[in-house]
Amino acid sequence: MRIGPRMAELQAIVSAMPGCSRRAALRAAELPERGIGHGRPLNRAIQAGLIIQDISNPWVRRGHYALFANERDRVIFNLRAELLRGSPTPERAAELAAEIEEIRATQMADYACESA
Repeated sequence: MRIGPRMAELQAIVSAMPGCSRRAALRAAELPERGIGHGRPLNRAIQAGLIIQDISNPWVRRGHYALFANERDRVIFNLRAELLRGSPTPERAAELAAEIEEIRATQMADYACESA
């Protein structure tokens, strides 16, 4: 599947705003939010695997989607949401923070390898 400039732009937007809604992604790309074919570029990006769409996310309103650029962003979003919106015990909060730091360290190491 050919990746067009709008699809790439939507992926960059979702990468910058993990967990954003479909409407927020379209609005940020200055694409129409309503009307016939309004979500076509976003749907094509999802079908191409550039964006992950999650409807089962417990931290997002029912019936709405959360968009992520990759699985790592999705995991970090869910851990942060549990830490910030849930009521974790101090032990669980420390576990969540440690998991987030571990994922971020892996992410930085991957980025350093790619940059070199």
